Amino acid sequence: MGREPIRAAVIADTHGVLRPEVERILETCDVIIHAGDFDTQMLYHKLEVGQPLFAVRGNNDRGWSGGLPGIKRFEIGGVKFIMAHERTNIPGSLGDVQVVIFGHSHMYQQQEINGRLWLNPGSCGYKRGTLPLSMAVITIEDGAYTLETIWLEKGYGTPEDAIAKREKLKRSRYERQQKRHIQEKKDKEILFLTAKILRLYQADVSRAWVVKNTGDDPELAGKIYDLCGVMETADAHQILAKLRAGT
Repeated sequence: MGREPIRAAVIADTHGVLRPEVERILETCDVIIHAGDFDTQMLYHKLEVGQPLFAVRGNNDRGWSGGLPGIKRFEIGGVKFIMAHERTNIPGSLGDVQVVIFGHSHMYQQQEINGRLWLNPGSCGYKRGTLPLSMAVITIEDGAYTLETIWLEKGYGTPEDAIAKREKLKRSRYERQQKRHIQEKKDKEILFLTAKILRLYQADVSRAWVVKNTGDDPELAGKIYDLCGVMETADAHQILAKLRAGT
């Protein structure tokens, strides 16, 4: 019979933050792989106590982290790994390594290159900009592995889902901006028309003439003229506000 599957949590760039949801996932794993930037010795020791910890030194791990290697080769359940904090520090000669792990960018990334997995689990601690918090779990059994991506923010699933959602949010923001710009332009045009009709009303120009000769929307012109009569002491902004209220 084969050995029991090994669950390896893959994290990076915690920067002194260990979120409760991350802790709950770590409790379900047999080993922890950390690609650097613990940022605090306290967090390093907390992770080291629970399960076996495979770790490298990040660019923000100073002083206390002198014992951590910059590059680490290791094997778990027959699967061979190499890890460094920055992808640029991964050596060119990889031999029979099956999984390459790195961090630093806080951006989740997974690639298959020549049958080898290149994995950046992203950041599961410190939030950088709009990048989603993430980590991964690798399940190893009989010398083979499967990868599970874990997005720690509501609404994210696979990497493709996350990318699609980010693009949708970008489009949504753009569409809202465009809608706001269009509305602002329309409001300016109506305000200009309101001010014009108010002057004509105050000059005793007839409603019929105003409706016929001010703009391409006779119905709107009539409504504004009528409000000028109801709100004789109001200015153009106050008349526009009343018009918007639909009364």
